[in-house]
Amino acid sequence: MTARRTQKERRDATRAALLEATITSLVEVGYTGTTTTEIVRRAGVSQGALFKHFPTKAALVAAATERLFAGLFVDFERAFERASRDEAPIVAAVRGLWRVFCTRPLLAVYRLYAEAPSDPELRRVLRPVVARHEAHLARFARELFPAIAASPEHRALFEGIVFAMQGLSLQRAVHVPQRTERELLRGIERLAARLAAGAGA
Repeated sequence: MTARRTQKERRDATRAALLEATITSLVEVGYTGTTTTEIVRRAGVSQGALFKHFPTKAALVAAATERLFAGLFVDFERAFERASRDEAPIVAAVRGLWRVFCTRPLLAVYRLYAEAPSDPELRRVLRPVVARHEAHLARFARELFPAIAASPEHRALFEGIVFAMQGLSLQRAVHVPQRTERELLRGIERLAARLAAGAGA
């Protein structure tokens, strides 16, 4: 016999199902196509259950984005930990970050970024989520590379590298020749290595 789940366990399971359904829907059909009807269908719950947990669609999407960012961060940590000991730490970080940028769930984030400028409510709920995520990344980067973080110039260059990778991954979703991608990534790795060396990292 299986033990009956507690009310909290049922509530947590429903919330998790709604968040996962939202993320999957965002990846596949974007924010506009992610209706509450579509979400509850994917999650296998009722509309009433959805609104017990989240008062609006925007609130649900914000919570799903927070969950998505947390999962992507864990993916990066794992990729960084699995890196070869022969790799320079900064190169391992770049490669781990690129693996995350190539994951399918990140398409959901790009779709939200594309639609937020024309949707004030979406933009409003996303801003604090993105700010917390960026602050989390910044703290982790400071722990990994304190010498780079100590210099405003080096920190700005490192952030520029990350944004360049983000732009490449966005273009990659449409088309980037494999040879071009490899050459660009090798160039980014060399630039990151020179940055670390210049900062004494």
